[in-house]
Amino acid sequence: MKKFLMIGAAMAAFAPAAAMAQDTGSWTGAHVDAIAGWDQMKVEDAFAPGDDYTKSGAVYGGSLGFDYDTGSVVMGADAELTGASTKDCETIATTTACIKTGRDIYAGARLGVPVGDARDTLLYFKGGYTNAQFKAEETTGTVVTTETTEEEGYRLGAGIEHKFGTNVSAKVEYRYSDYGDGVNRNQVVAGIGYRF
Repeated sequence: MKKFLMIGAAMAAFAPAAAMAQDTGSWTGAHVDAIAGWDQMKVEDAFAPGDDYTKSGAVYGGSLGFDYDTGSVVMGADAELTGASTKDCETIATTTACIKTGRDIYAGARLGVPVGDARDTLLYFKGGYTNAQFKAEETTGTVVTTETTEEEGYRLGAGIEHKFGTNVSAKVEYRYSDYGDGVNRNQVVAGIGYRF
């Protein structure tokens, strides 16, 4: 009888710890992230037919989202707003033409698989809609002409995210965005997130 009482007491003491471990391993919840990384923009026939523009710069911004952990996979949705420093300029005679990247809006979903005994590392794929802003600027002498356009497209990506405790996470992600008409971009970003 005493043996059963001891086993019962041990199980009762273990239960809160097990529940805490399970909560720590869950990916369900909202999150906000700060991201920064490398951005490469390619525009075919940028200044003239056959004149392709491929330049690299920095990308920076933030995102927010929500994940749901089913126990075997993690499904999530997120939205992101970023800016970039990527630009290219060409000068012919007295005229300088530049293409600059502007803000980029993304909204999409991701699907991931937790790995490790603690389920604190997530391997995931993502995809969704992206809307990028581009600014064309032409300077001739003291006359400056600018035109801002928006391009819509899709984004595909993959990444790995690791949780440090229950609230803080870090990730590394590659993504490819295609806006059609020979306009696309590659990005590799790192992020720090806080989970609620």
